[in-house]
Amino acid sequence: MSEPELPTPDKAVPEPAAAVGSAPAAGSTPMLPAPRASLAPVWLALAALTALAVVMAWWFDGRLYTTQAELARRQQAADTTSIEARTIARQSADSVRELGARVAVLESREQDLTLQRQALQQMYQDFAKSRDDAFLGQTAELIALAQQQAELTGSLSPLVGTLEMSARRLQHSASPRGGLVLHAVQADIARLRASVAPDVPGAAERLDELAAMIDKLQLLSSVSPLEGASAPAAPSGPARGADWKTWVAYWGHAAWYQVSQLVTVTRIDRPDALLMAPRQSVYLRENLKLRVLNARLDLLSRNASAYATDMRAIATMLHEDFNGRQSSVRLAQTLAAQAAQIDLAARPAANLRSLEVLASFGLEGG
Repeated sequence: MSEPELPTPDKAVPEPAAAVGSAPAAGSTPMLPAPRASLAPVWLALAALTALAVVMAWWFDGRLYTTQAELARRQQAADTTSIEARTIARQSADSVRELGARVAVLESREQDLTLQRQALQQMYQDFAKSRDDAFLGQTAELIALAQQQAELTGSLSPLVGTLEMSARRLQHSASPRGGLVLHAVQADIARLRASVAPDVPGAAERLDELAAMIDKLQLLSSVSPLEGASAPAAPSGPARGADWKTWVAYWGHAAWYQVSQLVTVTRIDRPDALLMAPRQSVYLRENLKLRVLNARLDLLSRNASAYATDMRAIATMLHEDFNGRQSSVRLAQTLAAQAAQIDLAARPAANLRSLEVLASFGLEGG
């Protein structure tokens, strides 16, 4: 911008010179200075102000240009930042959508994993339950078999051994049902150790001995002299060098012995037994054997009432139909009395608490 030219003092308009040495006339009006000469400071001030205004205008124009350039730069930077911000926002939105999709996928996988974990837990529970059921079922079968053996043989030792083995196995079981069965097994062991079982094998052995000696027992209707009856002893010969009195006594005793052998006197409490025919005696022995075998079957089957009836019948037959003075008959009567003393009503092996607990779980021994 061009600056206006200001008038300088050198270019002032020449004023007409007054006459040198002339004095104004008296009484004349004094001359005022020329107007052009009195406006010089004003013009100087105006020139200075104009120059200052020009400088200020130039300075403000530079500042305005600088400001506009700075504003343009800042606006361009702001536009760039805005573009970058929109780009970042767009990228962020894309990232958020991608993250949302990934989160949805992860949630879906988490749900799948949760379902799989629940399925695995259910499978493990089913497997543990089936394993527990198999273990408890095997325990129930072992105890039931031992109980049957104890009831057949009458010996509680195998049953107690089986229960102790089952208790040791159940101690390693972590299931609540195993703990309940363990308490029941321990209670059964304590009860069986304190109880006395009937000696079924001993009674069966006595009945076998009785059945084996029936054929050797002498009937009251036997044609041979009854064993144990009072009879005179056979005479013994006198010693050498005996006198005639000894010989007379010897021959007299021998004669009496021969006469006593012709007639035998025996006390019979049941006379009807003497009227039994020899063939009927065979049936009597076979009937007694059948009674003994029936009693043995009743013993093994734990039929207490039938066993007691058979043993009473056996004792009656041995007392009424056989020679009670014979040692074999007395031994048979003793064996029958000992076998009859067994109490089949006492069944400590029955009603086991452990089998009741296993049955409450739906597990029973086969």
